[in-house]
Amino acid sequence: MADHELDALEERLDFIENIVFSNSEKDAFYPKCIDKLANIMEKISTATKNKKRITEIYKKSRDLHKFLDPAYTDEMTMSEEAMEEVIMAEEEYLRDQAKNLETMEELKPTLDSEHLKATPQYTEKFEALSQIQITQQDQTADLTEEARRLLATYNNIITLVSRQFVQWDETLTKMEAKKIKSKN
Repeated sequence: MADHELDALEERLDFIENIVFSNSEKDAFYPKCIDKLANIMEKISTATKNKKRITEIYKKSRDLHKFLDPAYTDEMTMSEEAMEEVIMAEEEYLRDQAKNLETMEELKPTLDSEHLKATPQYTEKFEALSQIQITQQDQTADLTEEARRLLATYNNIITLVSRQFVQWDETLTKMEAKKIKSKN
């Protein structure tokens, strides 16, 4: 394995460890992983040291990766004019992506802030708050339903009282009309 391949491998490990491990876990994981990878690399080197056929296969595998790369295939099969047309056809999309990348770069300091880095330590508190919020939403739904039920009952009572007043008004109006007729 060449130095640049080892550097690339270390970069990948750094990326993975930042995603997967906390600081204390990193301190324990990183040296062990590098030691194991170095050991594996040494065993592979020892096993393939005097074997010309394996060395040729390694060289051919690099060529194979190059030939399987879609960009290489496009380069071989498309003329420069055709590539230019493809790029021009995708111009608006590429500009949008460039704007999105610029926006991401502008927002990167926010994502790297200490507040967001401290988020994992608050996970339990967030879960507890989430449970409280769910409980409160259920209680709110129950209260809303109870308020609707009470309003419906109130509306029914008011409707019945209004009908009763209308009946009494009609009855009173008829009595007054009879009284006026009897006086005449």
